Amino acid sequence: MSGAATCALCLRLRVFLTVAGCLIAALYLQPGWATALARLMPSPFVIGIGICLAAVALFALRLWRHSRVA
Repeated sequence: MSGAATCALCLRLRVFLTVAGCLIAALYLQPGWATALARLMPSPFVIGIGICLAAVALFALRLWRHSRVA
């Protein structure tokens, strides 16, 4: 290592990969836990609608901030 500070993006990526690895290991080691979690999840249609609504809200926020600055 060069001793330089780790950038914020690398730190976020490390956290994401650690959590993803733990979830994949948990799914492999305890499949009963995965089926219990799957029953709690909303349907794919509801998830898709949520993603679309979140994207619209974030775009509106960015547009509002951009119009306020300009």
